[in-house]
Amino acid sequence: MSLSTPRLLAALILAASAGAASAQTPECPGYDPDLGIVWGMVRAMEGGAPVPGAEVEVRWNGGKSEAQSLDSGIYIVCGVRTEVPVIVKAGIERFAGSGVAALLDPGETLEVPLAVAFGGTAASPITGRVIGRIVDRQTLKPITNALVGAGDEGYTGVTDGAGRFVLDRVDPGQQVIRVQHLAYGESEAPFSMGADGTLEVEVRLDPAVLPVEPITVKIVGVRSHKLEMAGFYGRRDWNARLGLGYYITRADIRKRAPARISHILTEIPRVDMIHGKCFTSRCDFPFILATNPRCRIPKQEGVEVILGASLYLDGRRMRQVAGQGVDDFAQPGDIAGIEVYTGSGDLPAEFADFNAQKCGAIVLWTGR
Repeated sequence: MSLSTPRLLAALILAASAGAASAQTPECPGYDPDLGIVWGMVRAMEGGAPVPGAEVEVRWNGGKSEAQSLDSGIYIVCGVRTEVPVIVKAGIERFAGSGVAALLDPGETLEVPLAVAFGGTAASPITGRVIGRIVDRQTLKPITNALVGAGDEGYTGVTDGAGRFVLDRVDPGQQVIRVQHLAYGESEAPFSMGADGTLEVEVRLDPAVLPVEPITVKIVGVRSHKLEMAGFYGRRDWNARLGLGYYITRADIRKRAPARISHILTEIPRVDMIHGKCFTSRCDFPFILATNPRCRIPKQEGVEVILGASLYLDGRRMRQVAGQGVDDFAQPGDIAGIEVYTGSGDLPAEFADFNAQKCGAIVLWTGR
């Protein structure tokens, strides 16, 4: 259904809401005819009753627009991107419904009924997250604006300019990932999802004009849930484009099998270790120095004081004293990930204390 202006849409919503107060009827101020409008009613999947106060999101590659349903269950989302695939989805608190795929023309107003599932959540298993990338099988170039979904939730994700997507609340066990794209058609493939984890996948597709083989889902790694929540992978993936920072995962540590954390740090450019004596017998290289000469202070009362890189443990700045090094705080088997920033040029804001801006920072994450 298409209407010419938001005011006509408001009249339509008033009629559909069967007596709802006109003060509750939203409109779209500053209406842009190049954009679109999505509206409809949010109902409970069990029984079909209208759901007030539901959060409705319309998401597309590179942006989204949001609104909240009225007491009548009616919602209207303004400023929707046109001529690209969008996903419309409603949720309230921990309950959510399946995503609905849509494509709007400039100036179009589209009715999209939505449903929220409330039943059976008390016994629902802990869900996980799927993070991945969709590429062309032959060229390995990213595929943008592809609709992605898992299980029975419909299409709940859209790939961005790098072919990346995120699927939340994926039930554990054997699942099916589904992909739809205008140039590649519709495809699906099974995969196994663990409980309360983050799975990293790569999906390779053939163009629809070619003989299509079954799609391939390649598991490229299982991400640490703790590192995912701490933003480790986001910082790593972003800085990789700029050549900033150094990142070490549990898998990297297992491959190298270092006896001490300091051993693996010595392999990183612009990080130096100074021979010394630690509080613990296992520490041979206790002091971490950036190459900046201001990070070394002469001996005071016979003890060499080193102003080295700031040390963070699980996001918290650790205060080091003379004779205390990185190996005094953790062992390689405890580490889930390490971030190394050698100066102010690559420091994230959360680790940019006064000392780190001169001498860099080393961030240790423990656990899994």
